[in-house]
Amino acid sequence: MNIRDFADRDRIVLDVAARDVMDALHAAATAAAPRLQSDVSQLVAALLARERLGSTAVGMGFAIPHGKVNGVSTVDLSLVRFAGPVDFGAPDDSPVRFLFVVFSPPEQPTAHLKILSQIARVLKREDLRQALLEAPDRDEVIAALRRAADAEGL
Repeated sequence: MNIRDFADRDRIVLDVAARDVMDALHAAATAAAPRLQSDVSQLVAALLARERLGSTAVGMGFAIPHGKVNGVSTVDLSLVRFAGPVDFGAPDDSPVRFLFVVFSPPEQPTAHLKILSQIARVLKREDLRQALLEAPDRDEVIAALRRAADAEGL
């Protein structure tokens, strides 16, 4: 499993309205719930539990909220871009505009860490960050993610 496996239109939601972290996490959970056959509140709870340990914002307008959820059978990734900035308490104080949201089963910690590592790796690329923030549609998000994954050998 690698980040390229998650580059598809059904996993991408663009220009979501969110006022705060709770709105942002709810939007992310709502996007993933049908695919995971999970309850939105259960997914939000998993994301909030992790967020309480410390902000998942990594700076430069991006965050990687993630959670382990009982009943989820495999690692899942959603990409969510907001219409406007959301304060996530980022280390560089920049508001978040884009989320990489990971849900995984508790019994798959290696897979969970592997996808988080790959996300962190591609987000180091300024060209990817810019492309994701400016992409006019989901197809361009997919193309940008695939280009970055190829460049990183993922």
